[in-house]
Amino acid sequence: MHKVTDELWTRRPLQRNATMPLWLQLKHVLRDVLTFDLRPGDRFLSEAQIGEAFGLSRVTVRQAITSLVDEGLLQKLQGRGTFVLSPRLAETLSIFRPFLMNGFDAADLKDISVHSVEVVSVPEWIAAKLGLEPQAEVFKVRKLLTSGKERVAFRTSYVPVSLVPRLLEADLLQPLIVTLEGTFGLHLASAEETLEFIVADAFRAEMLNTTANHPLILIERVVNLDGAAGVECSRTYYKADRFRFRRHLERDNAGGTTQALAPLSPELLPAEQC
Repeated sequence: MHKVTDELWTRRPLQRNATMPLWLQLKHVLRDVLTFDLRPGDRFLSEAQIGEAFGLSRVTVRQAITSLVDEGLLQKLQGRGTFVLSPRLAETLSIFRPFLMNGFDAADLKDISVHSVEVVSVPEWIAAKLGLEPQAEVFKVRKLLTSGKERVAFRTSYVPVSLVPRLLEADLLQPLIVTLEGTFGLHLASAEETLEFIVADAFRAEMLNTTANHPLILIERVVNLDGAAGVECSRTYYKADRFRFRRHLERDNAGGTTQALAPLSPELLPAEQC
């Protein structure tokens, strides 16, 4: 456990006459302390201690602390205090990464577990996305992604039984896109992904061992074969405080259009940055 000493505050004075609000200056100071002087799991100072060290009101201190909590750098535990969180797990995107192999699919297999597998009649909204007849059978595969012992994401995938009737004989820990192409010889030609920001209902909160209304990032993906036949519809729910998105953009040689060299993709952030 590392301690915050008075010397840390004296080498980071606030500028009382600056145009930047005091709470924002304080936030930057506290962020430096979190980054350079403390470690994940360390107890942070109380609002009263910080206010006394800087001669600030509790309202100003609380505004800075709340902003750091909202960014996932600190966590308040009722009755215990405020603690430093770990950073988010990040991965570098590459334009040379195989088709669709990013985010959940690029995770280490040791962090993946199969939660459930079943054959169900396709829900109408899934049937519409995959171009299936009503009541067609689909495999419903649900997987979990963990970081350490924490559940950070889960995915539910639907695959038509008619296309891959022997799917359950495959290694389902592998990304489904790898199994569909590598094991069953299907050619995945295109995919469409949509992103939404939602809050967890009771079921999703239970799946991720969190509380209802926890912010989530939902990515829905529909993968198509040649000829536009749908082969997989998946919905992946990421804890919003454990992931960020990155895209690399470059201007073309003619100096005109800006183009993306990699898809907008979730990065699992190491616990020290959260």
